[in-house]
Formats: sequence, structure tokens, C-alpha cells
Amino acid sequence: METQKGSKPFWRQGDIYFVQLDGETRAEGTPVKNGVIAKGETTGHSHRLSPSSMSEGAMLSLIGGSMFLRAPQGATIVHDEHGPISLPAGIFAVVHQQEFDGLAWRRVVD
Repeated sequence: METQKGSKPFWRQGDIYFVQLDGETRAEGTPVKNGVIAKGETTGHSHRLSPSSMSEGAMLSLIGGSMFLRAPQGATIVHDEHGPISLPAGIFAVVHQQEFDGLAWRRVVD
């Protein structure tokens, strides 16, 4: 886990951040039933919920253009090139790292 003074707790796996939120997400979202958070365009590997986390009730949802993870029992995030990370029980915003290329902000791609 990485935190800075005055910030919310967050975890990182490669170019994906999981920011723990204080409360519930109230809006209804579109479930991401396959558990894939992001698929690498170069390697084809994906950041995804472990099957055991999904069977324990962890669920991804898209609300607007944002992704959220609800993990009532905690969750494990896996990727073929990164070590797994364990998240505690809670609600998390899933944030993709961005970079500035001199003209605009863009999402970092795997």
C-alpha cells in the first residue's frame, strides 16, 4: 500500500491504482461480469479479479466513464507480469495512470 499524508489509501499494480473510498457508490452501474479491469494492448495480459475474489462477492461496475470495485470480503487482483495484490474489504475507485505527452493527457497503456 502506498499513501501520502492527507490522501486516501491506495494500492497500485502496474499502471492501475485502486483508491479506497469512504462510502458507498450510490448510482447503479453496469457490472463487468468477466472481472477484467484492463487488458494490455501490447501483451494481451490483463489486470483482473481473481476467481476466488469473484466467488466471494467482489464485483466491478462501470458508472459513467469510471470503474469501481466493491469487495465485501476483500479482493485479490492478478496480472501475468505483476505480483498479485490484496485489497481489504471496501469500495475502490479504479484509476488508470495517465501521462502528459506535451500536448494532452493520455492513458498509459501496458
